[in-house]
Amino acid sequence: MQKTIAKAFTINGIGLHSGKEFQAVISPAPCNTGIQFKRDDVRHCDYTRITPYNVSSTQLATTIDCGGLPISTIEHFSAAFYGQGIDNAFISVSGTEVPILDGSAKEVIENIEKAGILAQKEKRKVLKVTRPVSIEYEGKTVEIEPCDNFEITFELDYPHPVIGRQVFTYVYDENTFHKEIGIARTFGFKREVEALWSMGLAKGGSLDNAIVIDDKEGVLNKEGLRFPNEFVRHKILDMFGDLALIGYRLQGKIKASKSGHHVNNVFARTLLEATNSYVIEEETESKVIKEQAASCQPYGSFSENIAVSAV
Repeated sequence: MQKTIAKAFTINGIGLHSGKEFQAVISPAPCNTGIQFKRDDVRHCDYTRITPYNVSSTQLATTIDCGGLPISTIEHFSAAFYGQGIDNAFISVSGTEVPILDGSAKEVIENIEKAGILAQKEKRKVLKVTRPVSIEYEGKTVEIEPCDNFEITFELDYPHPVIGRQVFTYVYDENTFHKEIGIARTFGFKREVEALWSMGLAKGGSLDNAIVIDDKEGVLNKEGLRFPNEFVRHKILDMFGDLALIGYRLQGKIKASKSGHHVNNVFARTLLEATNSYVIEEETESKVIKEQAASCQPYGSFSENIAVSAV
């Protein structure tokens, strides 16, 4: 059955890009609402349901367009909702960004658990992959094939001894998502962060909300890593957040290599448009309910040079 939160809660914190304080109010929503965001610092801004098609930027984060207004860094929130089994929720944000918090989905998940989860009367719908779909872009790949559950295998490969090549497979389970994936933090190199600061970007980035790696000293965070492979686990968290915009529970086996927000979004749209490669089913019934994917225009032109395969 579909689920929402049992009561509203509020999260406060700084934005990754601006360094300003923002507030996000998360409220219960009726069946079939999906996850919807709005800006409450602007009059007459309506809630917008997230989809892969209203992503307006993937630079350093996933940014969505809400009535012509941007809301940035939503991926950890959307990952938390998917990971905890929340299908319907309203999120009202006080400005251009949701709080980055500690760089993971930890605080959002903890607030969901504290608020409680409410089962609703409508059945969930599942996008069940029936034929493989894959994309390739500048050496980054994502593919999905039929499977009885939802799992992600991610390969991360950085030419740095602290990270190196990491491969991790996570089989989705609402009961394990928090401790296995949800607490994995975003990461960056000190030299890259300093370069972003010089360009007026990532003003809110710090050791409080990211793993920071120095070329000589390694991980600068005093508490160290939460997992030896926290880096690849965070990439899986990001993928959960980006694919959650599809709006269905997913059934299939994903293999991803070096993917990021940009390629994740291309893959989400590619999958939805490969209508001969999946069926939409109610979660607890075998009856197939066929639906057409939304007909929307992608942003920009980054689909150039992307190889797509849908058998």
